[in-house]
Amino acid sequence: MKTTITCSPLLKEPELRRAPIIVRVNEFNNKAAKEFESHISAAHNTGQSVIPVIIDSYGGQVYSLMSMISSIKHAELPIATIIEGKAMSCGAILFTFGADGMRFMDPDATLMIHD
Repeated sequence: MKTTITCSPLLKEPELRRAPIIVRVNEFNNKAAKEFESHISAAHNTGQSVIPVIIDSYGGQVYSLMSMISSIKHAELPIATIIEGKAMSCGAILFTFGADGMRFMDPDATLMIHD
C-alpha cells in the first residue's frame, strides 16, 4: 500500500503535530510534579491552543504544588483547570491557577479548601 501526501507549495517546512495532551493530576508528590512539568512542556509542541489540566485529588505535598504552579506560570499557552470528582487542599489551590474564564468544575464534583 502506497500513501501519497501533498502539501501546499506555500509551506516552507511541513510541521508534524501530535495529538493534544491532557494533563491529569491525581497526586501531589515529587514524581507527579516532574510528570506535570514534562506534560506541560510537551503540550507546547502539539499545536493545541489550550492545555487542559484535569484535577481529581485529595491533596498532597505543598512543595510539589508550588512546582506545578511554577510550570503553569511559565507556560506560554493558557491553562484550563477542570475538576472531576474532587479537588481538595493542594488540588483546590491548583484549580485557582487556571486562566481567567478557563476554570471548570463538574456539577457533582467537590472542592475543599482549608480555613
